[in-house]
Amino acid sequence: MEGHDYLALVEKIIESRSFGRSDTYANLLRYLMTCSLEDRVPKEATIAAEIFGKTGFDPSQSTLVRVYLYNLRKKLKKYYSQEGAEDPVVLHIPTGSYRIEFTSTESQPTFSKSATSFSKRTVLIALLAFAVITLGYLLFLEKDSRHSFSKEPLWQDLLSGDQPTMLLLGDLFIYTAFDSALGTTRILRDTRINSRQEFDSYREQHPDIASELGTLSYGLLIQSSALWIKRLTEIFHAAKKDYTIRMVSRFNPKELQDYDIMVVGMIKTLGIFRSYFANSAFRYDIDDDALVLKTSTDGEGTVYKPSGDPDAYHTDYAVMAKFPGPNNNTVYLFGGIWDTGATQSLKCFTDPRLLESLKAEMVKTLGEVPEYYEVLLEVNGVDRMELTPKILQVHAISNPSAIWAAGR
Repeated sequence: MEGHDYLALVEKIIESRSFGRSDTYANLLRYLMTCSLEDRVPKEATIAAEIFGKTGFDPSQSTLVRVYLYNLRKKLKKYYSQEGAEDPVVLHIPTGSYRIEFTSTESQPTFSKSATSFSKRTVLIALLAFAVITLGYLLFLEKDSRHSFSKEPLWQDLLSGDQPTMLLLGDLFIYTAFDSALGTTRILRDTRINSRQEFDSYREQHPDIASELGTLSYGLLIQSSALWIKRLTEIFHAAKKDYTIRMVSRFNPKELQDYDIMVVGMIKTLGIFRSYFANSAFRYDIDDDALVLKTSTDGEGTVYKPSGDPDAYHTDYAVMAKFPGPNNNTVYLFGGIWDTGATQSLKCFTDPRLLESLKAEMVKTLGEVPEYYEVLLEVNGVDRMELTPKILQVHAISNPSAIWAAGR
């Protein structure tokens, strides 16, 4: 095939239903094809500048390009499993590479023999490099957790305090509905119903179907919960301290006095801890699913609402806060409007570099790291994976004792 044939193949893939309608992914594929035909392998920073308009891009601080390449590979795989199943040439991008390669349906590479040898040699080098990097990363995590967090002032209440710690994961409320037409019971998730109280209210508003609706003894955890548990387990294990894990929907408020609490999740899933916003500088607008910086007595002000496609490039907002519990204990809240924000807010507390940036911003804005605080973050993400955080607001909580009074 000639160069123009490969370019035509790219356009065919882009126009397919399985590839989707994303200009960003289309431009990325065209760009990589052009570079490959010109025998150029672009650097990650070059792709960030050419495709995403991000000059001064630092690959060590952002996974933007790698996430897009990961999703582009999935789109190509989907295309060749559907419309492109009979194509005479298969286009693929090897993991860890930004060079497009081609394979005929007889599995014979259409590139030269020297290119194939280079690919094999590259794989061996990549495997060795991966092993070294992985070992170094694991050693870094172990060293990082043992030395940084055990001595970190922002972690003292959790790692050095006398209270046991409980991690509460915001889980999605689900319920059952009987389908009389089919004679079956289905499990449903309604984004407007996020607690037993909201479910009961929904039943009262719809008496005609109330008898067909039922509750379950469990909720639904989002995928990011595994990442939250993994990172916190590394830190607590290094500090030789245990912690208990519960879902918000199964949390007994009577236990609030017995633990230091870390609650993580989408704000609408945080149950009784949503009452925190009654005394916060922010208001959570449940109907609009947005955060509002209160600038007037009626709670109105600047609105922070997610934008974009959560399954593609998007912007989310999150609040991280530390405030006292009702019994000389401490509550840490990490809440996003979407799960991207929830993940990034916790990451700002568990990543040493981001934690240092957080402390620096507190000192710059407030003159100190206050005992109790709240922080508003803007988070850019791709496919529900967080990428880069930006601290928008930092506030000291001036009247922490009023939080639980407001909650009542």
